Amino acid sequence: AESSGMSSACFCVVLLALAAAAVVLFGLAAATGVVLDVSPSSSLYARYAHRGIVLVGEGCYVPVAFATATLLAQHLNASVSLFTNKEGIAMTSALATHFGHFPYDTLIDATAIISRHGGSVRGAALQQLSVDPRCAFRLQKILTIGRSPYEHTIFMDADAFPCSSRIERLFELHDLSGADAVLMPENKHTGGFNSGFMSVKSTPAWRTLTVRWHDRVAHSCQHRRHTNAVGSVLDQPDLLAQIQQMGSALKVLPMPYELQACRPEMWKRGGDADYFEQHGLTPNASIIEHPPCPVAHVNPFKAPWLLLRRVDKFCDTRGLGKVSSLVYRTLKAGLAFNRTDLGITRERAEWCWTHIRRGIKQ
Repeated sequence: AESSGMSSACFCVVLLALAAAAVVLFGLAAATGVVLDVSPSSSLYARYAHRGIVLVGEGCYVPVAFATATLLAQHLNASVSLFTNKEGIAMTSALATHFGHFPYDTLIDATAIISRHGGSVRGAALQQLSVDPRCAFRLQKILTIGRSPYEHTIFMDADAFPCSSRIERLFELHDLSGADAVLMPENKHTGGFNSGFMSVKSTPAWRTLTVRWHDRVAHSCQHRRHTNAVGSVLDQPDLLAQIQQMGSALKVLPMPYELQACRPEMWKRGGDADYFEQHGLTPNASIIEHPPCPVAHVNPFKAPWLLLRRVDKFCDTRGLGKVSSLVYRTLKAGLAFNRTDLGITRERAEWCWTHIRRGIKQ
């Protein structure tokens, strides 16, 4: 019996050593800026899980994505990947070392994908757009959506915080519907569908859409069309236009209200009548206070007070706990590192942290 116990102990020690070695090796690989080929013909489709979640972000959103991925690991039995840039890969490795866990299956350099993209906007023009702060993120996100390493992907912006495992129902709904994509209706301000939370499959029709959608947005960037108040190009109008152009060649299913991401406009005083109207619902205190959606999509830099006032309470009722504390801890650690690891200037880092502090005070 004593010999058996010693063997078990030795076996456990070996397993722990192997696990530690794996973490170190992955950290070293991430720190060197690994670039993975995730084109539709890539063998990654055979190597990775059938289902997975993809996040995208850079700069201050890298720590936010790390927090989101940590929450996903707590609630979902699904693989998670992050598309970022080389600085984002280095920052993620540093965060993993600091917190002692790595929440991703893989990190992918999205900027390298842009440089290899063969759309109608080519050469110097595309290279210029890929570093234009008003366009780069939109273009990276679209190519990311089309080049997921999973056959069936739930795509989420980094600031879409999961509040329960009910998000997995999107996979089931999608499988039963036979759709190329299950998309979340957008409010009237941008029209069409929301591009920050969607369920998609790697079908030929969907891959065709992402290439054409990317080119439409690139042209909009060049000609400054569909811009918001600060001059950044919106991708939703071009997504809707491309869906309409493809017609019956692409099957899109609108996302049911109960599976959508909660948006800031849902939590305005009295509710946003237009938001609920499109779902045939009457805004009332019960819906606003306890919406059915499994994800809270709130930008911590644009509306940090919502994390404290709404998201914490909303997610806590679903057993998640305080989202804001995890976001703040991760951001604090990330911004304490060398700013060059985030790929942003010191001024931009201070802007990010100032907004978070303001949210804490409010």
